[in-house]
Amino acid sequence: MGLMVHAASAQQHRYSIHPNDASRLELHVFKTGLYRGKSHTFLFPSYRGTLVHDIHTPEASHIEPTLDAGSVKCLDTWLSAKDLKTVQEYALNEMLAANRYPEILFVSSDMHSVGENRFEVLGALTIRGITKPTTVDVTFQESDALLMFRGSATVRLTDYGLKQPKALLGTIGTKNEMEFSFSLELRAVQGPDHSRPI
Repeated sequence: MGLMVHAASAQQHRYSIHPNDASRLELHVFKTGLYRGKSHTFLFPSYRGTLVHDIHTPEASHIEPTLDAGSVKCLDTWLSAKDLKTVQEYALNEMLAANRYPEILFVSSDMHSVGENRFEVLGALTIRGITKPTTVDVTFQESDALLMFRGSATVRLTDYGLKQPKALLGTIGTKNEMEFSFSLELRAVQGPDHSRPI
Protein backbone atom coordinates (compact mmCIF):
# COMPACT_ATOMS: atom_id res chain seq x y z
CA MET A 1 0.00 0.00 0.00
CA GLY A 2 2.79 2.41 0.93
CA LEU A 3 4.49 1.70 -2.39
CA MET A 4 1.27 2.51 -4.26
CA VAL A 5 0.86 5.86 -2.49
CA HIS A 6 4.50 6.72 -3.19
CA ALA A 7 4.11 5.84 -6.86
CA ALA A 8 0.96 7.96 -7.16
CA SER A 9 2.41 11.01 -5.42
CA ALA A 10 5.53 10.75 -7.60
CA GLN A 11 3.36 11.79 -10.56
CA GLN A 12 2.57 15.19 -9.00
CA HIS A 13 4.49 18.27 -10.10
CA ARG A 14 4.42 21.74 -8.58
CA TYR A 15 4.03 24.80 -10.82
CA SER A 16 4.53 28.43 -9.88
CA ILE A 17 1.81 30.91 -10.90
CA HIS A 18 3.30 34.32 -11.66
CA PRO A 19 3.01 37.02 -14.35
CA ASN A 20 4.54 36.32 -17.75
CA ASP A 21 3.94 37.39 -21.35
CA ALA A 22 1.84 34.29 -22.14
CA SER A 23 -0.48 34.56 -19.12
CA ARG A 24 -3.50 36.79 -18.57
CA LEU A 25 -6.20 37.18 -15.90
CA GLU A 26 -9.24 39.33 -16.63
CA LEU A 27 -12.63 40.27 -15.21
CA HIS A 28 -15.48 41.11 -17.61
CA VAL A 29 -18.43 43.21 -16.40
CA PHE A 30 -21.36 43.31 -18.84
CA LYS A 31 -23.53 46.38 -19.45
CA THR A 32 -27.29 46.72 -19.99
CA GLY A 33 -29.62 49.47 -21.24
CA LEU A 34 -28.06 51.99 -23.63
CA TYR A 35 -24.72 50.15 -23.42
CA ARG A 36 -26.22 46.69 -23.93
CA GLY A 37 -23.70 44.46 -25.73
CA LYS A 38 -20.69 46.29 -24.29
CA SER A 39 -18.55 45.24 -21.35
CA HIS A 40 -15.84 46.56 -19.08
CA THR A 41 -12.63 44.54 -19.23
CA PHE A 42 -10.35 44.63 -16.19
CA LEU A 43 -6.85 43.20 -16.25
CA PHE A 44 -5.04 41.90 -13.16
CA PRO A 45 -1.31 42.16 -13.99
CA SER A 46 -0.15 41.20 -10.50
CA TYR A 47 -0.85 37.71 -9.13
CA ARG A 48 0.84 34.66 -7.66
CA GLY A 49 0.07 31.13 -6.57
CA THR A 50 0.77 27.45 -7.02
CA LEU A 51 -0.62 24.51 -8.93
CA VAL A 52 0.07 20.92 -7.90
CA HIS A 53 -0.75 18.91 -11.01
CA ASP A 54 -1.06 15.14 -11.14
CA ILE A 55 0.07 13.87 -14.54
CA HIS A 56 -1.90 10.62 -14.60
CA THR A 57 -4.79 11.65 -12.33
CA PRO A 58 -5.60 15.32 -13.10
CA GLU A 59 -8.61 15.12 -10.76
CA ALA A 60 -6.14 15.04 -7.88
CA SER A 61 -4.65 18.41 -8.86
CA HIS A 62 -4.90 21.48 -6.63
CA ILE A 63 -4.67 25.19 -7.51
CA GLU A 64 -4.45 28.33 -5.36
CA PRO A 65 -4.08 31.63 -7.27
CA THR A 66 -4.10 35.01 -5.50
CA LEU A 67 -4.78 38.24 -7.41
CA ASP A 68 -3.59 41.66 -6.26
CA ALA A 69 -6.85 43.64 -6.25
CA GLY A 70 -4.98 46.95 -6.23
CA SER A 71 -3.33 46.16 -9.56
CA VAL A 72 -6.64 46.12 -11.48
CA LYS A 73 -6.58 48.10 -14.72
CA CYS A 74 -9.54 48.96 -16.97
CA LEU A 75 -8.74 48.22 -20.63
CA ASP A 76 -11.87 49.71 -22.25
CA THR A 77 -11.19 51.43 -25.56
CA TRP A 78 -14.81 52.49 -26.12
CA LEU A 79 -14.87 54.96 -23.20
CA SER A 80 -13.69 58.56 -23.18
CA ALA A 81 -10.58 59.30 -21.12
CA LYS A 82 -12.77 60.88 -18.43
CA ASP A 83 -15.19 57.96 -18.24
CA LEU A 84 -12.29 55.48 -18.27
CA LYS A 85 -10.81 57.18 -15.22
CA THR A 86 -14.21 57.10 -13.47
CA VAL A 87 -14.69 53.38 -14.16
CA GLN A 88 -11.11 52.62 -13.06
CA GLU A 89 -11.55 54.46 -9.76
CA TYR A 90 -14.95 52.86 -9.12
CA ALA A 91 -13.55 49.36 -9.69
CA LEU A 92 -10.56 49.99 -7.45
CA ASN A 93 -12.20 51.90 -4.60
CA GLU A 94 -15.84 50.75 -4.62
CA MET A 95 -16.27 47.43 -6.39
CA LEU A 96 -13.10 45.76 -5.10
CA ALA A 97 -12.38 48.11 -2.16
CA ALA A 98 -8.73 47.21 -2.68
CA ASN A 99 -7.43 49.26 0.25
CA ARG A 100 -9.44 47.12 2.68
CA TYR A 101 -9.38 43.86 0.75
CA PRO A 102 -6.08 43.71 -1.13
CA GLU A 103 -6.40 40.11 -2.33
CA ILE A 104 -8.76 38.01 -4.44
CA LEU A 105 -8.21 34.34 -3.64
CA PHE A 106 -9.38 31.06 -5.17
CA VAL A 107 -8.71 27.70 -3.49
CA SER A 108 -9.75 24.56 -5.33
CA SER A 109 -11.35 21.68 -3.46
CA ASP A 110 -12.31 19.20 -6.17
CA MET A 111 -11.95 18.58 -9.90
CA HIS A 112 -14.09 16.52 -12.30
CA SER A 113 -13.38 15.54 -15.90
CA VAL A 114 -16.03 16.72 -18.39
CA GLY A 115 -14.19 15.79 -21.59
CA GLU A 116 -10.74 15.42 -23.09
CA ASN A 117 -8.45 17.85 -21.21
CA ARG A 118 -11.58 19.64 -19.92
CA PHE A 119 -12.44 19.86 -16.24
CA GLU A 120 -14.90 21.38 -13.81
CA VAL A 121 -12.99 22.76 -10.83
CA LEU A 122 -14.88 23.35 -7.59
CA GLY A 123 -13.52 25.67 -4.96
CA ALA A 124 -13.94 28.80 -2.85
CA LEU A 125 -13.54 32.33 -4.23
CA THR A 126 -12.88 35.21 -1.84
CA ILE A 127 -13.62 38.79 -2.94
CA ARG A 128 -13.91 41.75 -0.53
CA GLY A 129 -13.39 39.33 2.36
CA ILE A 130 -16.47 37.29 1.38
CA THR A 131 -15.95 33.63 0.45
CA LYS A 132 -18.41 31.79 -1.80
CA PRO A 133 -18.36 28.39 -3.55
CA THR A 134 -17.39 28.78 -7.21
CA THR A 135 -17.16 26.50 -10.23
CA VAL A 136 -14.44 27.10 -12.82
CA ASP A 137 -14.45 25.51 -16.28
CA VAL A 138 -10.88 24.76 -17.37
CA THR A 139 -8.90 23.15 -20.16
CA PHE A 140 -5.22 22.33 -20.17
CA GLN A 141 -2.44 21.19 -22.43
CA GLU A 142 0.92 19.94 -21.20
CA SER A 143 4.32 19.17 -22.67
CA ASP A 144 7.37 18.39 -20.57
CA ALA A 145 7.66 21.08 -17.87
CA LEU A 146 5.18 23.47 -19.54
CA LEU A 147 1.45 23.54 -18.76
CA MET A 148 -1.15 25.77 -20.45
CA PHE A 149 -4.14 26.27 -18.16
CA ARG A 150 -7.20 28.18 -19.47
CA GLY A 151 -10.64 28.74 -18.06
CA SER A 152 -13.50 30.93 -16.90
CA ALA A 153 -15.98 31.31 -14.07
CA THR A 154 -19.24 33.23 -13.69
CA VAL A 155 -19.48 35.36 -10.54
CA ARG A 156 -22.50 37.30 -9.29
CA LEU A 157 -22.04 40.82 -7.93
CA THR A 158 -24.73 40.32 -5.30
CA ASP A 159 -22.94 37.26 -3.88
CA TYR A 160 -20.23 39.62 -2.68
CA GLY A 161 -22.44 42.41 -1.38
CA LEU A 162 -22.10 44.55 -4.51
CA LYS A 163 -24.82 46.66 -6.07
CA GLN A 164 -25.25 46.71 -9.84
CA PRO A 165 -23.93 50.15 -10.91
CA LYS A 166 -26.31 52.38 -12.86
CA ALA A 167 -25.92 55.69 -14.67
CA LEU A 168 -28.00 58.29 -16.52
CA LEU A 169 -31.08 57.76 -14.35
CA GLY A 170 -30.92 54.01 -14.82
CA THR A 171 -30.71 53.99 -18.63
CA ILE A 172 -27.24 52.42 -18.37
CA GLY A 173 -26.99 49.39 -16.12
CA THR A 174 -24.80 46.42 -15.23
CA LYS A 175 -25.59 42.72 -15.31
CA ASN A 176 -25.38 40.84 -12.02
CA GLU A 177 -23.19 38.15 -13.62
CA MET A 178 -19.51 38.92 -14.20
CA GLU A 179 -16.96 36.59 -15.75
CA PHE A 180 -13.42 35.83 -14.66
CA SER A 181 -11.28 34.44 -17.49
CA PHE A 182 -7.67 33.35 -17.46
CA SER A 183 -4.90 31.89 -19.55
CA LEU A 184 -1.87 30.69 -17.61
CA GLU A 185 1.41 29.38 -18.96
CA LEU A 186 3.06 27.53 -16.09
CA ARG A 187 6.49 25.96 -15.79
CA ALA A 188 7.28 23.30 -13.24
CA VAL A 189 9.40 24.63 -10.38
CA GLN A 190 10.30 21.18 -9.10
CA GLY A 191 9.88 17.51 -9.87
CA PRO A 192 7.58 15.10 -8.09
CA ASP A 193 5.78 16.68 -5.13
CA HIS A 194 5.35 14.47 -2.04
CA SER A 195 3.64 17.05 0.17
CA ARG A 196 0.09 16.07 -0.87
CA PRO A 197 -0.16 12.25 -0.88
CA ILE A 198 -3.23 10.82 -2.55
